[in-house]
Amino acid sequence: MSQKPIAAKILYIAIFALMIGCGSDQSTHDSGTLDGGISTSNNGSQDADESGDLGDSGDSPDANAEDIGGEDGQGGGEDAGGYPSGAVDEVRSENPLEVDEARRAAARAAYEALDKDALEASYSPEALYDTFNEFALSYFGPTNQPLLQKYTGETLDFVPAGDWLHASSHSATIAFETTLPVRGAIEYGTSPDALTESVDESERYFFTQVHHLRGLQPDTTYYYRRIARGESGETLVSTLGEFKTGDLNGVIELPGQLAGPPYMLDQAGATYVLTEDIISDGTALAITASDVTVDLNGHRIVYANVAVPNPDAGQAATAASGIWARSNEVQGVRVLNGIIEEGHVGNNGSNGVHAIYLSGVGDVEIAGVSVLYQAAQVFAVFLRYPKNSVRLHHNNFMDRGFEILNRHGSGGGRPVQITDSNAQNEIANDYEFAHNLVKRTRQNGLRQANSIRDNEIYVDSWSTNSFAIQPHSRPDTPAGEVRRNKIFLSGYHSIALGWAHLDLSVEQNLVQLESVRTESRRYFEDWGDMDSLNGFRITNYGGGGQVRENLHYRDNVIVGRARDGAIMRGTELFSDATITNTIFEDNYVNISAEDPQTLDAAPVVTQGVHATRPDHNPTFYIDNMLVSNLANIRFGDSYGRGNRHTFIGTKLVKTGDHPDYHTIVFDGAYESYDHELIDPVFEGGAAVDDVWWRRVSIRAYYRVKWTVALSGAPGESVSIKDVDGQEVYSGALDAQGNLEVALAQMTIRPTEWSGDDSGGAVGQAYEHQKVMHTPHKITVGGVEQSVTVDGLGKRVDF
Repeated sequence: MSQKPIAAKILYIAIFALMIGCGSDQSTHDSGTLDGGISTSNNGSQDADESGDLGDSGDSPDANAEDIGGEDGQGGGEDAGGYPSGAVDEVRSENPLEVDEARRAAARAAYEALDKDALEASYSPEALYDTFNEFALSYFGPTNQPLLQKYTGETLDFVPAGDWLHASSHSATIAFETTLPVRGAIEYGTSPDALTESVDESERYFFTQVHHLRGLQPDTTYYYRRIARGESGETLVSTLGEFKTGDLNGVIELPGQLAGPPYMLDQAGATYVLTEDIISDGTALAITASDVTVDLNGHRIVYANVAVPNPDAGQAATAASGIWARSNEVQGVRVLNGIIEEGHVGNNGSNGVHAIYLSGVGDVEIAGVSVLYQAAQVFAVFLRYPKNSVRLHHNNFMDRGFEILNRHGSGGGRPVQITDSNAQNEIANDYEFAHNLVKRTRQNGLRQANSIRDNEIYVDSWSTNSFAIQPHSRPDTPAGEVRRNKIFLSGYHSIALGWAHLDLSVEQNLVQLESVRTESRRYFEDWGDMDSLNGFRITNYGGGGQVRENLHYRDNVIVGRARDGAIMRGTELFSDATITNTIFEDNYVNISAEDPQTLDAAPVVTQGVHATRPDHNPTFYIDNMLVSNLANIRFGDSYGRGNRHTFIGTKLVKTGDHPDYHTIVFDGAYESYDHELIDPVFEGGAAVDDVWWRRVSIRAYYRVKWTVALSGAPGESVSIKDVDGQEVYSGALDAQGNLEVALAQMTIRPTEWSGDDSGGAVGQAYEHQKVMHTPHKITVGGVEQSVTVDGLGKRVDF
């Protein structure tokens, strides 16, 4: 995708604003075990790219890590095999992913059949996850959806920026990433010539791998190689890495001589290292001192192993959490290198049943941790009123539950919840979520951090408004960055990315949408969207007036398939009088309908606040490619109808032969106007005047404009009049004697349009009238020329 300076485009847009007046792979893993779901790194190296150091804290005596890679992970020279990472030592050929239509149909049928009523009566967390895992194997990824290669490319390689390693006395956690999803594993041993041990391969293909090596010998050098089996069967074997395990000198052994559970970690500056698995009926560990490192040493903490009728996070004894701390005096907590798993099935997680619960704690790092959980209404990691910095990286989250008691606000189920104080919420925070793998979440994913990057998130939505990512959003507070995340959505009603109030940058993310038919088997609501999947969303509520400013989306890929009458929107960006400078630029969006009954799907759906429609600020879509077999642009739908959505340099491409395809669709009832197509390109049968007035007032229209380049003597005055003699531009040539101006060719509106401001629904849904605004008379320095504006590349010299 092209990289054009935003500033130049905004200046260009400002000129436009002056002219508005014209009229075989099978999953065989144990779902309760994550050793095969967390993978490895190279040469003891850690990620330390441009967004900040996310490596091991270095406080543990057995830490073994060093900085590697360059900006955005493009480090290392090209090796002899032609792999740019320089990390590939061997290439093997193994079994590919094989998914035929029978397997795909069976996976979808089992997934769609999941029913909350039956699950509330009795269910197996492992079986629930396995059902989703098989659906993901059958629908997600480039083999199942080749269009993802618009983002991934076709070359499998390691991504150095994703490497991370932490070694302890009897274990190591190793993370790595690849350019394409793989089933990853680690081969390792105490001799570089005899890597006789291995961890289980990940249960499906992921870009992000985090693996635990357990049962190692202390004070011993280990050698390892990362194994990455791609969907094609191409399997990369990395160059040899090594690390040395530590010993237990200078650390406090857990449980050792401590009484518990809960075991009280009360020595400031200490490193606590687990020497065995811990199983607790309630809370396992309670931290009451600062500068504490909890090294799980590859072991497993099982918390809430019995029914907890009334959990209370106020005290460790009543909280039933894996790791608990509640004190404004506790600063500097690190949790590393192991597995935390919820035990009992059937707990309510709304107040205390969390894998990690830290309240009032500052300077938190959680890395190399695998979390398995299933409680109703639960936050697996709950950071309540954190202070200073939060670093959550190279972790693995597996949600095996389904119950949502209250989906509103901070409700529902989340792998990570941050609840800030008002004061903390009103500043740009020092929170970073990076290189985390959310294998499944029933509702929401990651939120609140000013940096959310390089994560991989799978949403299996069980209720309305399941957001994979929710940026930090507070009036007058910069929202930060959402970069290079891979997001996969299915289920009831899911959104890849929510909105923010101010200064949000969304770049180089991948979104795949796969709709299913859930009917009323999930937490059904009898209003609004259902069986709806959405890419990027901005929403203002009620009468509008909420401020959204400087939200920029660039170089993202959104691909989706809608079926069985589902709703699917690549984007749903609101316009309002208080939403300014929304820019969607250089993105690729491809949304298709898989059957004739699916009619509510499009790459772009333009929404907005009804009450303020005449005063809406423009929403800009610049140099995007919008591809569909149903509709490239829908101006409005049942959720919102906005004005002044402006498309500049957009390529609209028709594919397939859906019987109800139209390039442009007006929907949602009510009025919808002041939309503009500037320098559009149409391919595959898409057309500028192919419009369906599906459900809209007769007061609807869009305008088509083309850029005209003028040249002459520097500084000469310029006046342009349309075919009716109305002046549509007044200005001057620049210091080089040039000017580019977008001039209207025509306005397309319903045949029933009336100039007396009357309304009513469109009756002739497939007919339209064209109001022509050209030829134009252009006067430069007193010299007049006539030009007919009807396509790209118009140039007039004076």
